[in-house]
Amino acid sequence: MYNENYWRAIDLVTKSGITVHKKRNSQFALRYLLANREDSKSTDRKGVHFVVSRKADLYTDYGVKGYIATSKETLISDAQKLTHWTPNTYRYGEYANDERTHIKGHREDNLQQINTFVVDIDSQQTDIPGIVVAAIQYSVGAPTFVLKTAKGFQAYFVLDSPAFISNKQNFKGLRVAKVIAANIKHSLSRFLPGVDIGCNDFGFFRIPRPDNLVYFDEESVFSFADLRDWSMIYSEKHKTRGIYVASSVKPGTQMLATDRKWFDQLIHLTNIRGGRGSYGRNTAVFTLALACYSSGKSLQEATNLLDEFNSNLHAPISFRELERSINSAYSGKYKGAKLEFIEGLLETYDMNHDYKNEMGDPTAFIFQKTGYRVFRKHKKQREERQFSHINEWESDMLEYIEKNLISGQTFLFGSQRELAEKMAVPYSSFKKVIQQSKHIVKKTTGRGRNAVSYLSTIAIIVRESIRNAIQKKNEAAQNYAAYLVSFSDVAKRLITIIAGKQANKEANIRVFERLSDKERSQAQLAFKLLENLQHRAIPRDSQVRLLL
Repeated sequence: MYNENYWRAIDLVTKSGITVHKKRNSQFALRYLLANREDSKSTDRKGVHFVVSRKADLYTDYGVKGYIATSKETLISDAQKLTHWTPNTYRYGEYANDERTHIKGHREDNLQQINTFVVDIDSQQTDIPGIVVAAIQYSVGAPTFVLKTAKGFQAYFVLDSPAFISNKQNFKGLRVAKVIAANIKHSLSRFLPGVDIGCNDFGFFRIPRPDNLVYFDEESVFSFADLRDWSMIYSEKHKTRGIYVASSVKPGTQMLATDRKWFDQLIHLTNIRGGRGSYGRNTAVFTLALACYSSGKSLQEATNLLDEFNSNLHAPISFRELERSINSAYSGKYKGAKLEFIEGLLETYDMNHDYKNEMGDPTAFIFQKTGYRVFRKHKKQREERQFSHINEWESDMLEYIEKNLISGQTFLFGSQRELAEKMAVPYSSFKKVIQQSKHIVKKTTGRGRNAVSYLSTIAIIVRESIRNAIQKKNEAAQNYAAYLVSFSDVAKRLITIIAGKQANKEANIRVFERLSDKERSQAQLAFKLLENLQHRAIPRDSQVRLLL
């Protein structure tokens, strides 16, 4: 009855946040097979998930139409007739009407725990290998699983244990999680088309089903602490530290958001257009509405102002969409406009913008707030610090390896001291990074003075393995692909999954040799092995089992 992959994916996400079986009339035969099976002695608080049956149910005139799920049994049993769910667990849920058809309670301040980060990719100009390699090479690592959607994919990065949300310290954990979510999306958007950087970080996403789960690696889970450390380094390196700008303050204590230069620049633009996964009209309306809200303007004032702004656009959105964005901004869930959105909109549509304040500071709106006094924390530049974190050296080494490999080359080689000197990394730190890194691969041949170390990254090995396995037909190429995979258990596992082999079997790169010429030629196009072949008939002797 059940497809093992999709119910294992649901189990992996939900963890112990909800009960395993229904409280009444349970017929759940899988409860003892689940990785996160219920502990009868557990005192963990049980929460809820919200689910809907159609995408259109997310946007009805009366709110979200759906129901509340309190057990894994409900989610797994009903998954095939559902489209969306909230993969992160909420404390409670309520029905908004007596008929119990519409739901409420899916607010960020009602989050009980964060189980996963999800990236929505609204483009079919990529494929599974492309997403996996981009995530390994430029982001936090290979996703736990990927779902196919009508317009693209959704990649789930599941935590090994949930991050619990508390209202202590003004929801500090939630604020940290939102920065992590923004940085994961930002990191992937630089190398993948159609990444929706404006989607709700912890809202509704596609639910795993037998017909949409196209990639699953349940060993690829993430530590919240590791993601936090990665996010801090990423924010410093890519200047994404600013999260919210123009927060609400008492009138007269600080310039209002609507009086800022960026607001004037943005509201006078007329060339903003649509486009899922990019900065467009809805993002502009939402950003301007948040500025109005934080500046104390009434809902009617904001609607009148933004209706005029929308009318001046060359391609305006419907009034219903306009109202939806404004109402969302005025829901009280958000502190202020996102710096990332402001910069993105102005950089995209305002060719003459100069994003600086009156003092010439390009990051003037980045602040932390205590009472009504605004101050900024400064972190020493790396050259001013006596020590650098291992993660920072790892980031530098990954960047060096990628930039210094010539075309067709997979490894940098030399003695470890030589490599450390070339990378400008202290030798002691170099060795620590090599020992601890989950992204860098080293293999040494010879001993003593004759020892030669070969250095690469898992992402490069995966990429070159796929390229050699698929694009070249000769025996030497196939042997080299298998040799590359031998460098890393992670790379071996990823190639196994991408090739569609059963998880309990050894990877066999030569399986690609048994594809027909027509199938191989399709696979050669941008590594679209899964995307192009998953709905085609595969010859029995190919022994390729695609993940469905």
